[in-house]
Amino acid sequence: MNRTRPGLEVAAVFALLVAAVWHVAAWLPISPRAVSALETVLGLLVAAIVLAAWWRARVGLRALGLAPSQWRGGWGSLALFTTAGAAALVAIGAALGSASFAAARIAWLLDYTPGIAAQQLLLQGFFAPRIELLAAALPARRRRVATVGLASAAFVALHTPNPALMGGVAIAAAFWTWHFLVHRNLLAVLSSHLMLGGTAMAALGPGPMLNLRVGPGALELLLR
Repeated sequence: MNRTRPGLEVAAVFALLVAAVWHVAAWLPISPRAVSALETVLGLLVAAIVLAAWWRARVGLRALGLAPSQWRGGWGSLALFTTAGAAALVAIGAALGSASFAAARIAWLLDYTPGIAAQQLLLQGFFAPRIELLAAALPARRRRVATVGLASAAFVALHTPNPALMGGVAIAAAFWTWHFLVHRNLLAVLSSHLMLGGTAMAALGPGPMLNLRVGPGALELLLR
């Protein structure tokens, strides 16, 4: 099996996402208008690479967990994980005195939802399948461990340099990736991401999780 192409696709998309998260375009000696245009180009390049990879592999709705018939499976384990995670976040927020339920207001959730949908499509529909292809020579169990571990690590890296958020994302991304590999239920994973993200923002966002910021925004808060 030729693993060069999926490896290059993963590397290219990851590099472009890092450039977008860290607003690399803003480091260039160009006008704000040009910075905005360049950041749009970065997003379009990510979309083009991902869509081309899906088209070439004939990826359909079922592979992405988007078929309604798939949305019945895995809710029990997901509800248990999500409820436990949310309870832990609330307990930690109460102990630290950082809880602010107004932080996760409706407007914030509405802005947050499209982003998590894109994140989960990339994690479950692009990174995990290609990493699984790269690990195809491994025995089935080790291949799954490698897929979950490496896909989650890539997801965590895109949340730097926010230490508390990265810790939570490491646990959640590993569970979400494992859950999707088993159940192929993207709606369930999205629901968990939305609930845990909203709870994290309300319980820890105003304090340890730096308002869930990443890249330069998180770095600025860390250095205060």
